[in-house]
Amino acid sequence: MIFSLILLPLVLASEIPAPVDNKATPDWLLGNWSGKGSLFGQPAHMSLTVCPLAGNRGLTLDYQVKGEGRSTMQFAGHADYVPDGENRWRGQWTGSNGVDHDLSALVSKDSFTATWHNAAVETGRTHYQRTGPEQLRVTDYVLRENGRFEQFARADYDRKIACPGSPNTD
Repeated sequence: MIFSLILLPLVLASEIPAPVDNKATPDWLLGNWSGKGSLFGQPAHMSLTVCPLAGNRGLTLDYQVKGEGRSTMQFAGHADYVPDGENRWRGQWTGSNGVDHDLSALVSKDSFTATWHNAAVETGRTHYQRTGPEQLRVTDYVLRENGRFEQFARADYDRKIACPGSPNTD
């Protein structure tokens, strides 16, 4: 019994999430971005905001796309990510189409690759690639029945402004 009481704090401590390692945050991704590209083969304007979550415990991401020209397509989404181990993140996505996805992501020096999954609807992948100090390319893919990821969107972004209080992003 005494042995169990000694081990109890150790067991409980192992279930408490570790503090966020701020070095794990992809600072190069932070900011308000604006870009042009294509969605389902149609020209579109996209905007992306990636900023630290309250308390600097992760990332919050907001995305909007609006068709250009005759296209009336519009879509918006929101995601929150928290670190889940070295170079790994997890989160939740909510889209304006009413479809939510579980997220898992891997980060490297110049890329952030998120896999999104909803067992009833679809699985896909979004790849954020830093292409310059203030440039970003985002490419979206959906998983097809043949097991291959098919691209459906791509945009090149320029950072317009940094997040308030964010670190130097160069």
